[in-house]
Amino acid sequence: MRVIDAIHTLYERVPAPANSLPPALASAYDGGLVVPNRQSGDRPYVLVNFIETLDGVISYTQPGEPFQGTVGGKSDTDHMVMGILRARADAVIFGAGSLREDKGHIHTPAFVSPPHADAYAAYRGSLGYGSTLPISVVMSASGQIDLSERTFHTPDLRVVIVTTSTGEGRLRGEALPPGVDVRLVASAGDGTVDVRAMLRLLVDDYGVRVALNEGGPLVLASFLAADAVDEVFLTLAPQLAGRTVETPRRSLVEGVAFAPKLAPNAQLLSVKQAGNHLFLRYAIGIGA
Repeated sequence: MRVIDAIHTLYERVPAPANSLPPALASAYDGGLVVPNRQSGDRPYVLVNFIETLDGVISYTQPGEPFQGTVGGKSDTDHMVMGILRARADAVIFGAGSLREDKGHIHTPAFVSPPHADAYAAYRGSLGYGSTLPISVVMSASGQIDLSERTFHTPDLRVVIVTTSTGEGRLRGEALPPGVDVRLVASAGDGTVDVRAMLRLLVDDYGVRVALNEGGPLVLASFLAADAVDEVFLTLAPQLAGRTVETPRRSLVEGVAFAPKLAPNAQLLSVKQAGNHLFLRYAIGIGA
């Protein structure tokens, strides 16, 4: 197994038992991880995972451009943590833009950190999951999706494309690969996928208790606007990306501007360090 920067826990509001993770992951993560099952009501417990630069940039790639490089410099430690969160989730949710901009990426635990594949599988087994892979959920209002992408042709990976009536009409004539569902939900007021309707579908029809939101920033904004985020895991990378008018570059939340009194608040749950990266965990909607 390749050596990665060791994680050191600097702060935990409530320390998690080390045995809440398999030994290999507990050692790599410097402790345990406890995530509640199933939010009360009609949606799963929703985690968010992102990496951003010191000045808040989450991607060097502009819409429509080829991939421009990874924020954070491909941190193996960040990938390991990403794999833990994917392994904990019933479903990983992302937008169709993520498919276009990061071609070939598969949203499974072992894809981002192959050396920990066995540990991720053991973790899911300890949680009672029947599958070693979380469901991949693709949000696309338009249905403009390249079905040749690897996500749709990965053995044992179940994929759900959640779309609107517009997208369903576009996809109706497509030959769907095995294991891929197209599901229609209501549109939000701006024509995008209604987040609450999608989460209710995932609970009712797929038994999702914990969902991991991997974005992009428009998807995250829609979740925050729907009051459908419980925790944010944010990796702070030691880079300064900058912005210009010609190269605006995207931040963590795009497409929604909250008024000061309505902006979601966060409570710091933990701080971990690996080399020059910080790994922050927040609960959303608690405190000021």
